[in-house]
Amino acid sequence: MITAVSMVKNAADVIETMIRGNSIVADNYVIVDNASTDNTRQIIAGLQSEGFQIDVLSDENISPYQRDRVGEAIKYSLDKYDPDVILPLDDDEIICTDNDDIGAQGLREYIESLDPNNLYYMNCRHYIPTDEDDLSQVCVALRQKYCLADEPDMTRKVFIPAKVAQSDSFRIGWGSHFAQGDQIKDHVLLKDIRLSHYPIRSSVQIASKVIIGWTNYLVMPDREKNLSIHWRQMYQAIKRFGLPNNDMMLSLANMYREHPGDVDNLNVDLHPINIPDKYFELKYTTSNEINLLGNICENFERIADDYVNLLKKDQHISDGDK
Repeated sequence: MITAVSMVKNAADVIETMIRGNSIVADNYVIVDNASTDNTRQIIAGLQSEGFQIDVLSDENISPYQRDRVGEAIKYSLDKYDPDVILPLDDDEIICTDNDDIGAQGLREYIESLDPNNLYYMNCRHYIPTDEDDLSQVCVALRQKYCLADEPDMTRKVFIPAKVAQSDSFRIGWGSHFAQGDQIKDHVLLKDIRLSHYPIRSSVQIASKVIIGWTNYLVMPDREKNLSIHWRQMYQAIKRFGLPNNDMMLSLANMYREHPGDVDNLNVDLHPINIPDKYFELKYTTSNEINLLGNICENFERIADDYVNLLKKDQHISDGDK
């Protein structure tokens, strides 16, 4: 059994694509919903009604403690489903292969054949919006066919045999880019499988993601200094120039590369995902899932509520000291 675990927020435009696309390997999903204010939950409910096995865990923290929440989802998955493999995924990632000897239909068998004592890493292929995209296509995995040519080490993602994850010493890293534990025999980079990554899907989507995401990182009191630094850079660009056009979105996508300042050597390849189209027949996702102002306003209302509660708590402590 293969269980996919994810932490998501305001993923209505992509969550159905992620769940259907990864069903080529995943038997079930454990999804931590970080207080989404869009249709993410409703779309998941539609998929559940079809028979997809999806457990939704609620997380109401304003700050995105992604590492901790994914770690909790892994433990939940081990306790409930006893899977053979845990596949940590972002809401915009789909597992795939370029190896014709494996093929999309052979992905599951390939994963299950791997040594369960190792921790495995996959490269990410970052897709970008271009003028060649068919904007009438709601499914981003079918709409975006061009990707950045290089696959940097810094965005490798792990997948985890249960034997490794069950160790008391096992810890997942931020972004699921690494993990550690005393039961890991070897750290192995797989060349035959990778993740297709669709981080920038439209101007309003990336603006919503970055404005809310970076603001919520800022209110994390114990945030590590360089955590999600690429979000800060994208936030500053949107703050200065406004909603991005395709050229600016290409520049923002460049932030996912190993050397983001190297804009003179930005190479783009035509490389559509080779998962069969039948896995991307969407039923619940519409073309206007992103409510930019609504998402931002809801998020800042929650920050304001938390701030007021903090002031009340401080005032109560001060009054008690008198």
